[in-house]
Amino acid sequence: MGDKQREFNLPSGIAFDLTSGNILVVDRKNHRVQLFSNQGEYLNQLGEQGNLDHQLYFPRGLSVDSDRNFIVADSGNKVIKIFSRNGHFLRKIGEGFFNTPWHCIQYDNYLIVSDSDENCIKVFNKDGKFLYKFGKKGSGDGEFNTPRCLSVNKAGHLMVGDAGNQRVQVFELSGKFVTKFGTRGLGIGEFIYGPVSTAILSDGKIVATDVGNDGIQIFE
Repeated sequence: MGDKQREFNLPSGIAFDLTSGNILVVDRKNHRVQLFSNQGEYLNQLGEQGNLDHQLYFPRGLSVDSDRNFIVADSGNKVIKIFSRNGHFLRKIGEGFFNTPWHCIQYDNYLIVSDSDENCIKVFNKDGKFLYKFGKKGSGDGEFNTPRCLSVNKAGHLMVGDAGNQRVQVFELSGKFVTKFGTRGLGIGEFIYGPVSTAILSDGKIVATDVGNDGIQIFE
């Protein structure tokens, strides 16, 4: 724990640049993202504490877009910020649209954002124009309790870590509910607090973080 290079204070997001092999880590309480080689060598950082365009305040989710730019959910400043792979601020989206943006991913020409405290998903075009949102607070199908990280499976469906409801929900990109998996508990396929994030393996299996049970679960 610390604030020097290669030190962290509450790392809360990670992404992998497939082209370069570099690893990015959100260093939340140090208000920055650190960039490493795939051997763990420190390369660079982007952001510092503040509310200017190039600064961050308690960032959370992180992803890499199709242009290899870095998309950061700058939760404390309530915007999504996009940085070049060299760490230069490029632009921001959603100013005035978010309560607590947790994660943003690009899929096709869409930017999809989980707004955790507003319990919904907000969708923008690639230029940052707001298109639509779906979801509300609740425990029914298509409802959320603090949605967290996002991923898209091989079928092109959006998967949402519905942490407070201890499940993953699956949607068409339009927001139409498809299915769900997970429930509260200590057993296989059950979660205590989470799943916070999901990822898709090369064989299509789904990996979900099981924070309350201190583990990782893999689903078909």
